[in-house]
Order: sequence, then C-alpha cells, then structure tokens
Amino acid sequence: MLPIDAEIASIKIGDFCPSRIMGVINLSEESFYKGSIVRAEQVAEIATKMVEGGADMLDVGARSTAPGVKPISVEEEEKRLFPALRNVLDAVDVPVSVDTQYADIAEKVLRMGTHIINDISGLKTDPNMVNVISDFDVPVVLMASKKKPGDCLTFQEIKTSLIDSITLAEKSGIDKIIVDPGIGRWTSEKTYEFNLAIINDLERLRALERPVLVAISRKSFIGDVLGIENPYDRLAGTLACTAIAVYKGAHIIRTHDVRETKDIIRMAEAVRGRQITGERKNYQAIIIDYVKKPEDSIELMRSINVTDTGADIMKNKTVSKLILLQNVAAPEALIIKQEMLARGGDAATSREAILGEKNPVDVLIIGTVAQIQSLIHKLRMQALNLPQIGDLLEELMEKEDDLNYRYSRVEKRM
Repeated sequence: MLPIDAEIASIKIGDFCPSRIMGVINLSEESFYKGSIVRAEQVAEIATKMVEGGADMLDVGARSTAPGVKPISVEEEEKRLFPALRNVLDAVDVPVSVDTQYADIAEKVLRMGTHIINDISGLKTDPNMVNVISDFDVPVVLMASKKKPGDCLTFQEIKTSLIDSITLAEKSGIDKIIVDPGIGRWTSEKTYEFNLAIINDLERLRALERPVLVAISRKSFIGDVLGIENPYDRLAGTLACTAIAVYKGAHIIRTHDVRETKDIIRMAEAVRGRQITGERKNYQAIIIDYVKKPEDSIELMRSINVTDTGADIMKNKTVSKLILLQNVAAPEALIIKQEMLARGGDAATSREAILGEKNPVDVLIIGTVAQIQSLIHKLRMQALNLPQIGDLLEELMEKEDDLNYRYSRVEKRM
C-alpha cells in the first residue's frame, strides 16, 4: 500500500505534505457554537482573515445537523448560503468547499465556482448528488454515515459505511475523494466514548487509501470529558484532540480557530515524523505501522490482490501483542513459553525461573493474535492454574474492544 498522495482542488494533500487547514464559515443560526455564526455581510472579512491566518481552504455551510435542531428547508438553506458564498468566492483565492447534502444546492454552488462538495451523508441523503459531483468532476468529502449523518458508532461501522460511499462514488467516475470519520455527537447514542475511540484509532483509516479530514472543533464530546458546557471554553480541549489527530495521520483539519490550530498542527507533524519507506532498483518497501486490529489488514491484503478467503485466514497473523503476565508459578511460566514457541511465538521470563530458583515469576508473552488465541485454547485444557490464566488472557483481549472499559474511567475534573 503506497503512501497517501492526492491533489484536491490544486492543493497537494497527503503524507508528503503538511496537514491542511480548512476554515469553517458557519451561516447556520441553529449552530451549537454561537460564536462561530457569521452574517452574510461579515463573510468576506472573516474569510480573508482565515486565509491570512493560515487556512488552505474554506468550508461554507448553512444547515445545522446537531441533535435536537429542527431541520430547515432546502429553500432556507439556499437563502442563507448563496449571497454569503458569492462574497467568499470573491474575497479569497483558496479552494472553497460547500457543506450540503442536496444535489440541487450542489449544482448551483458549483456553477458559482465552488471547488469541493462536503457531503456529511456520504452521498446517501440525495441519490442525485453523486451525478452532480461526477458531472462537474470536483472533489468530494464523504463522511461516515449509515441512515443519517454521523450515526456510525464503532470503527468497523465507520469503515464499512465509508467503503460503501467510496464504491458508490467510484462507480460514477468520482476519484477525488476525502474521507471523514464523523467525530461528534451526531446522534444521542454517540456518546463521548465513541468519539475518543475514533481519534485514538484514526490511523486505521489509512487502509482506505484516501486523505482523511477530521472535524473536531469545540464539539460537545470535549465538553463531556472536561465538564465544559459552553463551546466558547473548549478551545484547549479542541487543540489537544487536534494534535493527536494529526499525530495519528489526519491530512485536513476543519476548524473554527485557524491561527491557534496552525502551530498545533506543525508541532504534531514534527513529533510524528514520516512514514518509513525505501527503494532499491525496482523494489520498494514500506513499514506498515497503522494496522491495530486484524480486520484492518483485510483492506491492505485486498490491495495486493489477496483473495477474501486468504485475507480472512491470515488477518489474525498481522497484529502482534506483548502481554506482561505477573505472579506466575515457575512451572506454569515454562509451559507458557513452550506452548508459545510451538506456535511460532515466544515468551520471556527470568533465568531464575528456568533454573527453578525463583517462584513466582513474571512472563512476557510475545505473539500474534492468532498465536495468543491458540495459546488460550491450549491453556484451558492444561493442569495447574493454567485454565485460569487462559481465561485472564481472553479477558484482556476482549477488553481491547470494550469502549466502556477503555474510556468511561476517564476522570472528569469539573
């Protein structure tokens, strides 16, 4: 799988470029963040300041999709959007995106000169949207959505919905695609734990081989974690999440706060460094460091034409684990080491344990998910306390996917 390298509206985006900043021009009166709402007569000034502050592109939207907000009509969206958009297009010379789910609006704004369509439904609200984008041959941002915008909870749901949207786009000849995992409280079920997990696992989206856009700015999950109700006071939390998102591989950051975000991005990039690649004659090699779950490797294997059956068989061999097991009886430690060696893995323990000079001991288990799963099965059939150790190892493996265990213990300091 090659590094991500794309050109979107004449801007290079990907692993070889700085993370780009998308400034938000918010025309929605219903917005959760009242400090971001811009009147039509202000937009030219605001847009200009954002570009001067470091925005590489702008995103203009007139419809709020926050939970509990009464939807506005398409006619009202047009009324708010068109005069302000014209002022933005006249004021700046960077690419301008329009945030809309409706094909009629998309067609009109593209005729006005808009460069990108940001469809938070992933082309699923309006079936004509895909045809409009294809006809105008413009880039599109696809957000993870099933039945309504942002309703994907787990990372697997996010990946599946984005694959569906990408497939739909590609069938119509759309190849300039940006993906957005849909961070935020889009539905009442999408509590802060789900959003923390998305940020923590963001590098898993690399398997889709598309630039990744992240929209975190001042959202309610930050307030949930920090105990901050007012979006005005969520800037520090926003910048912390932004730094992590960039470190995890985000290529575009959509933000209300351009100047404050710029330096955060640059520092996160500096710490992250670059993906490690090499080349000799006709050979290229890339260290893959973003496969965190076995299922992530399936897309990677498909990209090199491994069959679905083969990918399913091999996926559990692609992710390795280090498990420190403490206070184990020396005979149990030796059995664990032997069983791991028999499976192609290993286990490290002290020399004293091997010589029988120390009891109990600690064991470092080293192996793939497949090897550890096989070890668990074997231990449950053994004597001593090995069945209980097998149960403990299975509990650890299950807790990796338990969002309540991983994130609900985050301390909130009011």
